[in-house]
Amino acid sequence: MNFSLAQKSLPTHVLMAVLLCAFCLPPVQSHAAAPLSIGTNPQGTAAYAVGAAVANVSSEVAGMQMRVVPQGGPPVTIPMVNKGSLEFSVANGLVVAAAHAGTLMYKDRPHEKLRLLCNVFPLHLGYVVQKDSDIQSIADLKGKRVPSRYTKQKNLDVMAGGLLATVGLTWDDVEGIPVPNGARGVDDFAAGSADCAFFSLSSGKMLQANASVNGIRVLPIPETTQAKQAIQENIPGSMIIEIDPEETKYPGIMVKTRVLSQPFLITVSADVSEDTAYALVKALYNSKNKMVAMHKSFNAFNPESMYLDIGVPYHPGAVKFFQEVGLK
Repeated sequence: MNFSLAQKSLPTHVLMAVLLCAFCLPPVQSHAAAPLSIGTNPQGTAAYAVGAAVANVSSEVAGMQMRVVPQGGPPVTIPMVNKGSLEFSVANGLVVAAAHAGTLMYKDRPHEKLRLLCNVFPLHLGYVVQKDSDIQSIADLKGKRVPSRYTKQKNLDVMAGGLLATVGLTWDDVEGIPVPNGARGVDDFAAGSADCAFFSLSSGKMLQANASVNGIRVLPIPETTQAKQAIQENIPGSMIIEIDPEETKYPGIMVKTRVLSQPFLITVSADVSEDTAYALVKALYNSKNKMVAMHKSFNAFNPESMYLDIGVPYHPGAVKFFQEVGLK
């Protein structure tokens, strides 16, 4: 505006009113919110599939754009959620409980801003070998080439070692093949450089391995007091369950087989708004069919089991929704 010309053509009191309004107007703001983010394991894993389904529901049902950020797994994504550089992540119960308390792979580093959004479904894990292998039990892994260390996915190091302990073995009893994460361990097994693999039985990686080695077989956890105690002591928050191949179609399960079970969870930063957390958990609660269409693992998703107390606080937005539907 040319103020000198306006001053000549407008009465003073009108000009002052125009100027006052101009200076009092708020700045123009964009209404396009920045996309949310959910951290997962690499592509081909159950965690990535869950993250992709959650992102889809967030965008299409809750109206909030979300992008999937594949990383090395919870040891990478959980600290990012705690710092607020990721809004959400996918992780199992062991790593979430350890991060919150500052134990195991997070020793003396409690993640105080880590919150739970919801439980998704149980995650089943186990050691697998080639279908025609002479390795018939976890005890038979002694002296064999076993993926180990899991430098970018320490929760798998804890769980894989815990399964060895069910038969009295330690990492010193096997030939460790260091890998960064579970997906690489499965790749090494499929390529023939490891005699077994340890990973989620429902993951895409296990399906790929099953095809590439002409069939896999899951090694059962023995039904012994030693095995039960080893799980309780080494893998807190876990349990042993028996899978019936007639009810659950996993590659490598031909007969009823005892495997490791962990809750699969969505975590959220405490910095995320209550409205955002509420909207997402509500959308997930109402979207089982949509998620099943994206990945068959969601057949095990039960909306009535989304609230699961593992000793880690839930986000206030999630608590609000769970109270509304009577889950808490």
